[in-house]
Amino acid sequence: MGPQSPTFKRPGTVAQDVYEYLRGELLAGRLAAGTWMREQEVARMLDVSRTPVREAVRRLAQDGLLVIEANRGVRVPVPDLAEARATYEVRSTLEGMAAELAARHVGEDARATLEGLLRAMSEAAEDDASRHIEADNAFHAGVAELSGNPVLLEHIERLNVRITRIKIITRHLNPTGFAREQHAAIVGAILAGDPALARQRMEQHVKSNLDFIERKLQQVGEPADPTGTERSTT
Repeated sequence: MGPQSPTFKRPGTVAQDVYEYLRGELLAGRLAAGTWMREQEVARMLDVSRTPVREAVRRLAQDGLLVIEANRGVRVPVPDLAEARATYEVRSTLEGMAAELAARHVGEDARATLEGLLRAMSEAAEDDASRHIEADNAFHAGVAELSGNPVLLEHIERLNVRITRIKIITRHLNPTGFAREQHAAIVGAILAGDPALARQRMEQHVKSNLDFIERKLQQVGEPADPTGTERSTT
């Protein structure tokens, strides 16, 4: 599984670095949806024992980026169109509310925070999909924090597991001028202290991503187990 020549370097904490390496591969889409993963193969490829691989796999499953199937093994989940629609409907409502509240409660530190988050997205290398997703996640988390509503922030953080899994589909949109314009427009409305406009622009941003996701998922069917047999990670 995975790339033929991984640029993996043994860290001080092996389990953490295995986790970060695999997470980066997943977010970049280099481990395709439906791919089956065997712990022993990963361990051999990265030249580590199976223990840190097992720990990394469990963490990635908690993140929603891998699925552990009883008596079969581990695989990269296949995004489901109905789930994506349901997730983004909730995301639109919650993040629209967060942007609205952020505009209501905008303070002196908001400009520096939001401009820094925008800069992090623009500075990511165009082909670094993993970093773009992380920067995008940080942007939306930053808006949620600026809302000043800890309950809303908690719900958005919980939903982010599903959102991140789906964002892999839109990873090629992140470096585009269109995405930068949408994020900048959201920031502009928040800093202008316009709650209604901030909500509208955030909801439009989420909807435009969902439109792209729907088009992509309508073209994709669920891949079968390439071996035709059950896999085990034990």
